[in-house]
Amino acid sequence: MSKEGKSMTEVIQISAAEAVSRIRKTYPVIPDAAVILGSGVNVLEGLQNSIVLSYTDLFGHAPSVAGHSGTLTIGRLGSGASDPLVAVFRGRFHLYEGYSWDMVSLGARTVVEWGVPNLFVTNAAGGLNLDFNVGDLMVLTGYRDHLSPKWKSEGLLPAVMAPATVCANKQTEKLLTVGAKLAGEDSRFRALKQGVYAGLLGPSYETMAEIDMLRKLNCDAVGMSTVPELLVCQSSKTACCAVSVITNVWKPDEVMGGHEEVLEASKAASRRLDLLFRRILVEK
Repeated sequence: MSKEGKSMTEVIQISAAEAVSRIRKTYPVIPDAAVILGSGVNVLEGLQNSIVLSYTDLFGHAPSVAGHSGTLTIGRLGSGASDPLVAVFRGRFHLYEGYSWDMVSLGARTVVEWGVPNLFVTNAAGGLNLDFNVGDLMVLTGYRDHLSPKWKSEGLLPAVMAPATVCANKQTEKLLTVGAKLAGEDSRFRALKQGVYAGLLGPSYETMAEIDMLRKLNCDAVGMSTVPELLVCQSSKTACCAVSVITNVWKPDEVMGGHEEVLEASKAASRRLDLLFRRILVEK
């Protein structure tokens, strides 16, 4: 049956399977872990014996937002055959670009379809917690879903009234443990933060009224992604955890920057995030 005869959800599921089929023709080994990178976040460069595939070739689309290159790199952390094999998705699709919910979760669907056991998701986020500073790394222990398409018909009130979803797991604990070790070894490595992430539609930044509401809901950071990936993985065999790069903090006495400032803050924090991921991937 042609794709034209399928529903959008069925087409996306087929697309994930097709993407995995294309990947396997080039690289038949299943990675130990996958990473999905957010705006301006750049880690795990220089993988050994690597290949690079474009999102256009895999998914038929490429992200349109600056800081999302739209490539998949597969390679090992070292030159040995036993060194960890990692798949790095550099960029994602967003609802505010006009893509469907199924499309924005396609990267995670591909990871699950591929059979990758671990997924690390990153994002650039605005800090709501006044104790946060630009460049902090926040490990997600919970999230609020204000993104799902169902809120268009139901209204946002049910989302606001619902409690945050807990997303802490063994990988989350491992991130925090390894982060504490790194902070103890090197004073330049900031201690990791942890908290609740609010996923909003975007693309405009939040108003002060929205910021006040999210703080009253005990949210620590806010962004426009990540929730779809967490939802995809929660019912799969892929363990998923997420880290936010805090690129700005809404404080009364500080001027807010725009997307260029987000990319610059992501670049600086990426060095510490790179160290964190490399350490966690080699520790059993």
